[in-house]
Amino acid sequence: MKFRKSFFHCGEYLRQTLSTEISEIEEIIGSIAWEPTFNFKTNEKVYQYQTGYNKAFTNLFLKQNWENQPLLRKSPRLIGDFRKGLVFVEIQFGNSATLYRDYYKFQYGLYSGLLSLAVHIVPTNPIEFFPTRPRSISNMANYKIAHTCFSVLPINVPLLLIGLLPEN
Repeated sequence: MKFRKSFFHCGEYLRQTLSTEISEIEEIIGSIAWEPTFNFKTNEKVYQYQTGYNKAFTNLFLKQNWENQPLLRKSPRLIGDFRKGLVFVEIQFGNSATLYRDYYKFQYGLYSGLLSLAVHIVPTNPIEFFPTRPRSISNMANYKIAHTCFSVLPINVPLLLIGLLPEN
């Protein structure tokens, strides 16, 4: 699928240093086809919509040797979706309030030396991204809300925000 991206608090040197990991993330996103009713099949099970996308991302990140569900802290429990080296990825199909929790994780990870770049992946427009599920996506995190929040929050975490587009 296609996507848009924005960097926050991230200089050119950091982007170049982490270009391999950034490219892998972009390749993974590009290899997943957007569909109005997305399905992902593993063995004998079929996963749909948000769960299907999460399973597809997990499958592809693991194939690229990314760590799955990296632990940043035991208490309070702070877990991400994927990490490779110092690049930490969160894929968010949850409520927009989860953006703040994720950003706290990013801040903690940076402060603790556990990440150099946080990557946040959200749909650009949930209603268009999940057109057959209008009720289950109310107040879902999205690119516009995340962009606004990450622009005004006073925490300077190097961040790559990726918005998933409902197109291939």
